[in-house]
Amino acid sequence: MVTERQEINKVKRCPLCDGEMRDGITAIPFLVSEKVVVIKDVPAEICSECGEAYMKSSVVDKVESVLDKLEALHSEMSVVHYAAA
Repeated sequence: MVTERQEINKVKRCPLCDGEMRDGITAIPFLVSEKVVVIKDVPAEICSECGEAYMKSSVVDKVESVLDKLEALHSEMSVVHYAAA
């Protein structure tokens, strides 16, 4: 049986290289209907070894909403800040 203290001390591992995942901020590029969108300052878990970034589950809904709004703008390239969206 896993105690609460053991669960708190459990380190998340990168699915690519098994490095330690740490909280951080990143920029994530997307290709949406042949348009380039970059969302900056996205809260993410970032691998300390390979640098791969993964969006936190709590962030995904907001990012999807931002992408939906930007798709309606008909611009070919957009760069937005996560906090401003």
